[in-house]
Amino acid sequence: MRCVLAQNCAVCLEAHTNPDSKNRRLNPSLLVRNLKTDTNVLIDCGKTFREAALRIFPKIGVSAVHSLVLTHDHADALLGMDDLREVQAHVETVDPVTKELYKIPPEAMKVHCSEPTSHGVIDKFPYLIDNEPPAGEAAPKPFRWTAKLQIDAFTPWEPFEACSIKFLPFPVIHGAGYTSFGFEFGFEVGARFVYISDVSEIPEDTCAFLNDKSKPPIDVLLIDALYLEKYHSTHMNLQKVMEEIATIRPKRTLLTGMSHDFDYPTHSIEVSKMGEEKGLNIEMTYDGLCIAFH
Repeated sequence: MRCVLAQNCAVCLEAHTNPDSKNRRLNPSLLVRNLKTDTNVLIDCGKTFREAALRIFPKIGVSAVHSLVLTHDHADALLGMDDLREVQAHVETVDPVTKELYKIPPEAMKVHCSEPTSHGVIDKFPYLIDNEPPAGEAAPKPFRWTAKLQIDAFTPWEPFEACSIKFLPFPVIHGAGYTSFGFEFGFEVGARFVYISDVSEIPEDTCAFLNDKSKPPIDVLLIDALYLEKYHSTHMNLQKVMEEIATIRPKRTLLTGMSHDFDYPTHSIEVSKMGEEKGLNIEMTYDGLCIAFH
């Protein structure tokens, strides 16, 4: 926003004025679709979720989200959760006295997150959490239409299921003293998809996991790259990412979370060439990119 208001950044101005620009980047997020069950898992629901859903969901025929997975509790990962009411199934009833229309979700949407992140969710959105009343106590009457959510805290390195899809959570460092989570999924279709949206450093246990040569190679690694060269205390830059993927050697690497350092028409080509020089397939993502596994 600052760049557009100051009119001093060509990348941001192009993204703002061109609705189809691949430089127009919202908060990192991923929709994992189970086409067999026609259900959708959303990874992260940041402050730009509403805009992302309105831009992308109609193009891919999506109108509902059935489960939420959170990487961490920063604003770019969860401050859009109030808008989940728009994509959660609900039933409509009319109050016989007031004639007010109630939209009530029949069941809670699971929110899969770490224990620390669960506290952040409850602190920020206490009115969304489906806390069952004690036995014998009447449930409070709903006064407003909201999403209905239920926390399901995961344990690092222990798989959990969301919409019949298995996710393996693993820790990464997102600035000193703060843990975010990455996830591996794709087991059901014999693929390895690894998602690491917010990372400044990969801890030893996670590094060993990602570099384990006894396992099949990672098919797709989607990883954080904020700047080209500049240092940032909570995110990797392109140089650091290149060092990591040179040892991990995934079949395909997708960069996410890029700042205005990256101009898609120019740097998508440069990034690809950098990868080719090391025998790697590296691409910049863009909002709306779809990847299929069968």
